[in-house]
Amino acid sequence: MAEKQIEIELKLRIDPKHVARLKSAPVLREVKEGRRLVTTHLVSIYHDTPKLSLADKGLAVRLRKKGTQGWEQTVKATNGLREALPERNEWTVELEEGVLDLDRFTDKGVKKLLKKFVKKKKIDRIFESDLKRGAVDLTYRDAVMELAIDQGVVRSGDQEVPISEVEFELKKGHPAALFDLALELQRTVPLLLSMRSKASRGRDLYLGKGPGAYRAAAVKLTPDMSAETAFRAVIAQGLRMILSNEVCVRQDLDVEGCHQMRVGMRRLRVALNLFKKNLPAGEAVLLRRLLKLCSKGLDGLRDWDVFLTETLPMIEERFPDHTGVAELRKAAEKQREAALANARKMLDQPEYGQLLLLLGAWASYSRWASGATAAQMKAMAAPVSEMAEPLLEQAYKRVTKRDDHVAGLTTPQLHALRLDVKQMRYGTEFFGAIYGSKKVKKFRSKLTTMQEILGQLQDAAVAEARLMALAPQLSKDGMIAVGLISGWFGARADHRLEGIEDAMHDFTDQKVFWK
Repeated sequence: MAEKQIEIELKLRIDPKHVARLKSAPVLREVKEGRRLVTTHLVSIYHDTPKLSLADKGLAVRLRKKGTQGWEQTVKATNGLREALPERNEWTVELEEGVLDLDRFTDKGVKKLLKKFVKKKKIDRIFESDLKRGAVDLTYRDAVMELAIDQGVVRSGDQEVPISEVEFELKKGHPAALFDLALELQRTVPLLLSMRSKASRGRDLYLGKGPGAYRAAAVKLTPDMSAETAFRAVIAQGLRMILSNEVCVRQDLDVEGCHQMRVGMRRLRVALNLFKKNLPAGEAVLLRRLLKLCSKGLDGLRDWDVFLTETLPMIEERFPDHTGVAELRKAAEKQREAALANARKMLDQPEYGQLLLLLGAWASYSRWASGATAAQMKAMAAPVSEMAEPLLEQAYKRVTKRDDHVAGLTTPQLHALRLDVKQMRYGTEFFGAIYGSKKVKKFRSKLTTMQEILGQLQDAAVAEARLMALAPQLSKDGMIAVGLISGWFGARADHRLEGIEDAMHDFTDQKVFWK
């Protein structure tokens, strides 16, 4: 094996109880072409400085024992991140003993990296993985890849987490083959996309860092970046928001996680709508349908979270001894439990797994372009700045067309305005980096004020509908509490409505940042 290689791999999660089904999947038997799965016991020891300075530079240093085959050491360096499909430079040399010896590398590239980032630094064992790997080479269409099924643990000190995952590493061909085979297998076996490496899990254990809600950083776009590159960056951001917050719903860790997961899905729906003209139908339509379906699975949980953590506490503060309010909390908590069960059920549906893989593919290569016209290809190849202005202008006109009569809008019309404001907000966040930050910040601030007013009106409408669903299980005191909350919502809505006209005028009176 050559000392230097480029590693391109797709990583998937699998429940251990489904591993046998995967191994016997008909499509897998076909692409193995008679080859057998070979199982090896792998112990991998990862080294870094106490402050993980190598990881901060995108480097990983690993010592590995491969069953009875001896030892090897590897250095990995990030070579660009296609979000769901990491691509890394990788250097490996064989060792006689299990002792790290970085001087054994001969490749000039890795020696330069080690001299720059490792020399004179004390690196030591930080964490390890201990697993059984079943591996076999596959031939799928025009591609050759290695399938690896890993079962074991990642360990740091006396802490460990289980590992159960499937990796497809591309050896020859186009990355599309990795996703296409995974999508085929997903029809037989539940497989979920993963963007977390064993090393990232080990570092979290070492740092004592547990899972929690994830808020996405701004998408870093530049004016000369192609529209396609910008679009894929936006897709990647939404995908990371979904995957990073999934654990909060599965383990009920943080109500903000469910909210951020829904935000990620909404951002993706907005992105697909903004770029709709330049995307061929087909998978784009399917993605919109899957996003809508999966987002709906989280709606109930988010609604009850808002009611229990934001709305009800304000009522409880004003009526601390009201028995009906206490009864209402118990009934709402019961409804939240049912909504949490429904959200978890959605996460286990095949549509959710399909959504993750398709988003991963769209973020990683030009999968969107299948069936695209020449005009669409030209538009997506042009600088994103050429596309941003008309898209922002279009979103702006949808919001401001109601300027003269916003105070007289009905509840459904206010809801439609809220959706248009939200699309304007996400469009501003997507494309804002192309323009001056001060102008964008001021524009977004006034847009946010309007969105908050409309959001509170929507929360009131949703909460009242949810409360009415509780009516059959409430006593007389409980219904009185419903009345208290409805009255409070009504007064609050009237007050907020008084501000919507001023907020709209403040928004429309300012100069737009894209002209």
